[in-house]
Formats: sequence, structure tokens, C-alpha cells
Amino acid sequence: MVSEDDLGPLKESIEELLTQECDSLTLHKFYDGHNELDRQLWTHAAELGWLAIGLPEERDGLGMGVQGLDVLFRALGAAGAPGGFIPTLVTAQWLSEVADSAACDEILPAVISGELELAAPASPDESKPSVEERGGRLNGRSSWLLGSGGAGVALVPVAREQGTALALVRLGEDGARFETRELWDKTRQLGTVVCENAEPLALIDDASGAMTAKYFGYLALAVAADCIGAGNRIAMQTIEYLKGREQFGRPLASFQALKHRSVNLLVALTPADYLLMHAVEEAARGTDNARMWASLAKASAADAFRFVADDCVQLHGGVGHTWEYDAHIFLKRSLLNEILAGKSEGLRDTASDDLTRAAVAGVSTMEIAA
Repeated sequence: MVSEDDLGPLKESIEELLTQECDSLTLHKFYDGHNELDRQLWTHAAELGWLAIGLPEERDGLGMGVQGLDVLFRALGAAGAPGGFIPTLVTAQWLSEVADSAACDEILPAVISGELELAAPASPDESKPSVEERGGRLNGRSSWLLGSGGAGVALVPVAREQGTALALVRLGEDGARFETRELWDKTRQLGTVVCENAEPLALIDDASGAMTAKYFGYLALAVAADCIGAGNRIAMQTIEYLKGREQFGRPLASFQALKHRSVNLLVALTPADYLLMHAVEEAARGTDNARMWASLAKASAADAFRFVADDCVQLHGGVGHTWEYDAHIFLKRSLLNEILAGKSEGLRDTASDDLTRAAVAGVSTMEIAA
């Protein structure tokens, strides 16, 4: 477990840079295609060591694990930051724990230096293997992956004669290419990998599904952190807007109905925030119930963020839908976050199954909630 004494300064340094480099005006210019904010932030991240935050020290990382990544993803979400941070860092963290040394030696140093971005499965709802491995070669089109157009390696679910596996595939050569799709949320990209007799960098056996479940647990925590950071940002920004905008000679914030709606924004986010903090602690401790808490945290955070983003558009009035204001950017981010790592209904079903297994195994309610 990483102490708050270490996480506090990390949080301050990340937020300070994002305030300077990813302010609202700069983000809007990125949306309009007038800058390369995603590349600029990626360069800063490499220079400042953000890309090594979660990785263990023996892999030249900072050793802060999921707690450090939680701090980073909350800050990136609050800034509405573009780029392939989530798929790259989640996959790198996962690889450091499940892949062999050869794969880690090839992938992780390039990630830490900023030379390599990764693409990886976006949702368990869409991750059934549609690429086949035969004779050490891959063929087919993958399910939806999260990752930028600059991704150099993709993590792809594959079907094998012996079962299933997860393959690392180098993009742009050896018969594999990444075809991206334009989204409403211009800060992230989805795409599919087309393999034509491609040779994988590595194959990680996953006949039991445990490796895939572990990956999606980390992705759920990352997306939940993004939701909480972004939700708090647009909620507070909207409250400040209501304080400054006048109607009938009075600030909008002085009207009782709008006061109640403003409070509802924070009421929606607060329990989701505490649930995420607990889920991160469970993952950091490596408990048997970590996946259950990660699933619940992501479902709760995504639902809260969607509610907040939608209501903030309405509380801005007619200008909430206009291109010049931030509300629509965060609403679009919330819509994509609802899908990433799995939809809320499926995640709660997964958590319910995990709870049932724990109860059948004789684990008490107190132990599960501890």
C-alpha cells in the first residue's frame, strides 16, 4: 500500500501541469483540430514519469500500483484530457503481473519512455475472440479496442485449438493494422485490429478466463477514476456558472430549485467516490474480492457521471449544448465511459456472481465488506 504522503505530492504535480497545459481553451482548440494536445500531454507524461507510476520498481517503475494510477486517471478525467493513457497504462500494469520477462522487456521500457502506446479490449461485452491463431499466425478482425491511432502494439483476444489466449500484436507491420473509428468523444478512439497471417509478439494462455478478468478489473478501476474526476470537474464548474449567471436580477444559484439540483450533483458523486476508494484499496491489497469491488465501483461511477453530465448540460440552459462550452465535452465522455469496461448491468451481474461464490465458500459478510 502506498501512503498518502507519497500520493499527495503526486496529485498536486499532476493537477498543476494539467491546469497549465490542458485548460478549457486548449481542450476546445483540440476539439477543433487546431493543436495536438494529445501528443503534447503524452510527451509531458513521459518526461515527468507518469507512464511509470503504476509499474513495479523492478521494472523501472515508480511502484505506486493501482493507487498511483487512480490519482493520475482522476486528474486526466477532470481535465478532459485526450490520449491513449488508459489502454496503455492499464495494459502495461497488467502485463507486468502476467506476462513473461521477454514480453515485459520488449514492451514496458518503450511504454515508460513514451515511445510506445498500446491498444486493448474496450469492454467484456465485445471481447469474444474473433481472431484465430493457427500455426503461430493470427487471422481475422478483433473486437473493439480502446487506443489511439498512434498505438504500436495491441492486446487482442484470440481463439486457439486449445482454448483462448491474449495476443500481443505489433501494428503497422507483419500483417496487422489498426483501423480507428471516429467518436463523438474526440478525446479517445476505438478501433479494430485486422490480422492477415500476423505473427504475435507473445501469446498469454487464458483457457480459464482469469487473465481477461484481471485485465478488465484494472480497466474498470481506471474508467471509474476517470468518471469521478470528470464528474466532479463539470459539477463544480456548473455550480460556479450558476453563481455568476443572473436571471430576473438574481444569480441563478439563489433559486431554491437550482440549489437542490446542484446538491444532487454532489450527492450522486460522493458515494461512487467512496466506493471507488474502497475498490482501489482492495486491488492494492490483492484480495480475492478485488474484482467484485472494481465492477461495483465502475458501475456506480459511470452511472453517477452520466447523471451529472446530463444535468449539467440542462443547468447551463441553452448554452449547455453549444460548442463553446465544456458541458457537451463531458457529456460525450460520459457516454463512452458507460460502455468501457462493461455496461453497468453486466458489471453488477458479475459482482453478484462473485458475491455468491464468496458466500458459498464460507466468506462472511464482514470479511467481504472489510
